[in-house]
Amino acid sequence: MKSILREYKQARSEQISSYCLPIIVDGKVLGQLKPLTIDSIENEEVIKSLMEWRLAAGQWFATQFPANEEGTRAWAQHQILEVDDRILFILEDEEQTPIGQIGLMHYDEVAHTCEYDNLLRGRKGRYGNIVLHALLTLGAWSLRELGLQKGYLNVLSDNARAIHIYETLGAVEVERTPLRKEVVGDVIRWVAAEGQLTGEPEREMVTMVVTRAAFVSRFGQMIELENGEGKSWT
Repeated sequence: MKSILREYKQARSEQISSYCLPIIVDGKVLGQLKPLTIDSIENEEVIKSLMEWRLAAGQWFATQFPANEEGTRAWAQHQILEVDDRILFILEDEEQTPIGQIGLMHYDEVAHTCEYDNLLRGRKGRYGNIVLHALLTLGAWSLRELGLQKGYLNVLSDNARAIHIYETLGAVEVERTPLRKEVVGDVIRWVAAEGQLTGEPEREMVTMVVTRAAFVSRFGQMIELENGEGKSWT
């Protein structure tokens, strides 16, 4: 099923509309998830937005660095497009204005698991709860197209807003990893603390898990999941 990720990432501009995931709330399309493609990274505005969003939200990443457009384009090329188990979607509002991003990585087509990552809202959209519904849309697509059984999320312990959103989706905490700060030049990394700590760690990485069963139980009647063969998606 990694071929599905490749297909979405290789879509050309004349095909892209059929690969966008509509974000539907109460029967109304409030935005869409548009896959990052080769055409995307050749678009200066897209690269600039990705760079600016990352800079603005840098504190919520385990690695912080002074991003630039050249590095952002290289990251999109080598860490997204050329990686078989990863995909990134641009979150657009109902006017198709880019306002954020969300993706998944480490997709295992045997175990049917993945890690959801790179959730960023770069600017406010007209609909305040768009990020939650973007996650619901990506989750539904993951179950339908990738047969996902379990999704992981890693979030810094002081990112209370993100943790609340993930809990709303049915994710539960399964592990906390103490972190220590490592500074090399202008790069800051929060890495796993080895050995015994004296006192409380400054930060922790929280690992959360949402299962297919939990997601379906909460949102099965709220979202519409198409299955061409007419089989139950539970």
